Amino acid sequence: MSYQLKLQPTPQIFTKKYFGSALAAACRVHCAVYDAVGRLCIGTDKGVLLLEENGRFLRLSGLDRSVYSLCLLPDGAIAAAGDDGIYAIRGTSISLLTETDGPVLSLCENGGSVFALTQTALYRYTGEGFVPAQDVAPGQGRSLAVSPEGEAWVASDLSLLRLFGKRPRFGNMLPCLANTPEIRINCMAADGFGALWCGSDRGLYVFDGKSEWLAPEEFPQFPKCGITALTLGDKNIYVGTDEGLYIVNGENTRFYGPSRYLAGKRVHFVLPNADETELWVGTENGLSRISFVPMTLAQKAAYYESLIPQFTREGYVTSRRGTVNGDLSTGHVAITDNDGLYTADQVGVQAIKYAITGDPAAKAAARRAMDAMLKLQRISGIPGFPARAYRRPGEHRFGNGNPEWRLTADETGPLEWKGETSSDELTGHYFANCWYYDLCADETEKAELAAATKAMTDHILSHGFTLCDADGLPTTWAHFGPDDLNRDNGWCFEKGVNSLELLSFLTVTYHMTGDETYLNVKRELLKKHHYGMNVLAYKKDDAHSNHIDDRLTVYVGVHLLRLETDPAVRRFALLGLRRHYEYIRDEGYPFAAFLFGWANGGHTDTDEAVRVLEEYPIDLRCYKTDLSGRADLPQEERVSQFGEEPHLKCAAPASERVLGSLHCMARELSGGDDCMVDSPMSWLMSYWLGRYFGFLDEN
Repeated sequence: MSYQLKLQPTPQIFTKKYFGSALAAACRVHCAVYDAVGRLCIGTDKGVLLLEENGRFLRLSGLDRSVYSLCLLPDGAIAAAGDDGIYAIRGTSISLLTETDGPVLSLCENGGSVFALTQTALYRYTGEGFVPAQDVAPGQGRSLAVSPEGEAWVASDLSLLRLFGKRPRFGNMLPCLANTPEIRINCMAADGFGALWCGSDRGLYVFDGKSEWLAPEEFPQFPKCGITALTLGDKNIYVGTDEGLYIVNGENTRFYGPSRYLAGKRVHFVLPNADETELWVGTENGLSRISFVPMTLAQKAAYYESLIPQFTREGYVTSRRGTVNGDLSTGHVAITDNDGLYTADQVGVQAIKYAITGDPAAKAAARRAMDAMLKLQRISGIPGFPARAYRRPGEHRFGNGNPEWRLTADETGPLEWKGETSSDELTGHYFANCWYYDLCADETEKAELAAATKAMTDHILSHGFTLCDADGLPTTWAHFGPDDLNRDNGWCFEKGVNSLELLSFLTVTYHMTGDETYLNVKRELLKKHHYGMNVLAYKKDDAHSNHIDDRLTVYVGVHLLRLETDPAVRRFALLGLRRHYEYIRDEGYPFAAFLFGWANGGHTDTDEAVRVLEEYPIDLRCYKTDLSGRADLPQEERVSQFGEEPHLKCAAPASERVLGSLHCMARELSGGDDCMVDSPMSWLMSYWLGRYFGFLDEN
């Protein structure tokens, strides 16, 4: 049995970023507030901008210098912090409200009480203007907070000051006299219970307003780095840093960084709307609008599927390269070394969708992708040898002289096909052939697929357990025989993986043909060449350096476990899968989680797999991402012994990762290409497998 999770709509993140001309030539966005009728007003290095109904920002005349703070006054006007005083904004007009002793650093309103801070003085709003309330001493003012009861707090560079008393005075909490931490407080927020939340150069501190402090070490949910902005919402706490934005709540902590979510790295402010379904985030480079839109996984899948034509070229579904700002009407569908493996996902997705829904459009889509994959096998002219890809005149790098690309022709004209086909590509072909055979094919199609699958297996067996190219040489990675895997240490990493692949290939071929030749070869490999033992330890401890095998092994494993009836063979496969899954468990790879749970008929990490599907970005643009500055994401220390690039010790949440296939990017430290948009096929394959195995209830 499987344990089914009833799915609910969850927020999907849509972003829009504003730079330069979109901000009336402003660069730095320092502050924001909603006016009395809900319009957004922002303070920038070029003055004040108002967001109009047409979605464009209007620059207001009357204040053309940097505005570092804005707040809504009780009469509905907006107070703006200027270099020489506090200005009032009414509608689209700006006028000086109060002159001050210097530039205004901060304005703050809470419960109807409004204060303003300069380096040397605190001002109180009286209804007609601002009047001095108290000089700032010792030190110079840095940040300001106001409690719901109207109590003002000021952080100077030397002390924490509280304005209180019958005749209001500053209570001076010097670190040398009180137990105030010796920290640089950059921002503050007061809650309704008298607590003061302080963003410092060392993280977040919480003060009870009297004498008790909590230090960052006491609540690990928050980032341990310099905090530049802090907003307390009803649902979330918004923590701005020099690296990006953290959103913290009772369930989790999530990071939103450049350039996927933010216009820059250093966060100046965070302004949520009333129900916190939308955020405005200002940075040193521009403004971001982040919207959280509830969607079910079924709705997300439908959206992704609507994009597939933009990633399809002659039936092959890959990524899109050379786009402008992620626009899918620009750029081109990539021709890759793995056109077959990537397109296998489309066959699997549509075949499973057809089996579940009976939708004839899904069957037709599966057939188109299946035809494309079968053409890769035919185009080489070598029985059972599928090409990696082909390209036509005018397409990228056609005719560049690469010896692995060979000239031929089809019914529409000349083309080049690429050889050097790997075990990856073979895995894709067996994966796709078997899904279509079992879930879509009529008798004619079954005969066609059985013949194609048999040809590949016969090629491997007749060429010494290798895939042999047009030049008569085995390809680099497609070696499956015992002489290589069991008796040549150069294959120590591939030993278990390629053993599992060949056992699965033979199982699928026997399933389609009924020819016991393949069953007998499999038995010989298990009995004489301990391929079962190889499978037990197919996943190597490589400090999480190699991830392609995480995909290949579950793609061959799913058919081996669906079709294999021998308990001894299943035992090897199940134990190997367990070793593999437990090693990558924290990555939440949904395909592996669903396969592991179904194969064992018990509990699985369905909730975490679903979380990954939910949090995977709706925007498939491969933004450049760098997680190396994240103190909350430690790096793996053992990678050097495997000669690999640095990567994360533990998996990053799906929304924060370098975008890519679900099996391989969980630990990547940096990467991405702003001109590339990845296809949704890895996500869709995992989603539909979860539906097929009964883990996901969309009703």
